[in-house]
Amino acid sequence: MPIYKTILILPNEASVPPFQDAVEDYSLGTAAFEWEGGPNWSLEFYTDGLPQMVDLEPRLEQAAQQAGISNPDPIVAPLPDIDWVAENQKSFQPIRAGRFFVHQEFHEDPIPAGAVPLVVNAGTAFGTGTHATTWGCLVMIDYLLRMGLRPNRALDLGCGTAILAMALCKTVRQAQVVGSDIDPEAVRVAKENAQINGVLPPRLRLTTAAGLQHPVIRRGGPYNLIVANILARPLMMLSRDIIRAMAPGGLIILSGLLTEQESMVLGAYRMQGLSLCAKQRRDGWSTLLLAR
Repeated sequence: MPIYKTILILPNEASVPPFQDAVEDYSLGTAAFEWEGGPNWSLEFYTDGLPQMVDLEPRLEQAAQQAGISNPDPIVAPLPDIDWVAENQKSFQPIRAGRFFVHQEFHEDPIPAGAVPLVVNAGTAFGTGTHATTWGCLVMIDYLLRMGLRPNRALDLGCGTAILAMALCKTVRQAQVVGSDIDPEAVRVAKENAQINGVLPPRLRLTTAAGLQHPVIRRGGPYNLIVANILARPLMMLSRDIIRAMAPGGLIILSGLLTEQESMVLGAYRMQGLSLCAKQRRDGWSTLLLAR
């Protein structure tokens, strides 16, 4: 069944959220764009097959009333039959983050001298090093290594493709690393990447888990280093569990938060006795290094 894109043309930015809420449960994903020169916006959402307008129409009418505008006429069209994963792989360029060089399997040029190669194929899971949060975590890990720290027990919470867990395994010989993600597909991709990179159990154990109560995570602790690249609110909600999983003298790298969310995330950890040691910012995203 083809994927269909539906476009709603909206008169201003304020009208976008009600319509996003209206279509969220019916779509595979949404995206909003401001027209060049404004003030109009386009809201796009994607469905597996034609959108169910019988169900959607009342929700769109309610969104229009909430936004105080006329109900826009949906523009619906099928997407071309393209292998988007393959296209993404073609466009992925190698990334240098500290000592780490992230590339895909088909990369043919020589690896830079002194770099630690990480093969991560762009696919269905988050984390290829291109996003500012993944890049920031790699740079922060490199910073710890340059400071002479070698964490022998580490947790990659929200591991995605396991790029951070593999970076630790490849640079700390004695490291025992656990990687976890709430998304089973991410863990499947992570296991594939780990095998490609020759990082195998028991040095790296990967599991699907929400939070830190999974037996694999509990058995792997306490951790000298915890890297949590998730989102601001989960970072705050999990702060107590993350800190409890720390070994004495342990460190935490937090990412997945916007720069304007730094203070509220830091507040949750400072209340429990942690302090900020270092900070990395890129493209509006922050990576924080904390210690007790």
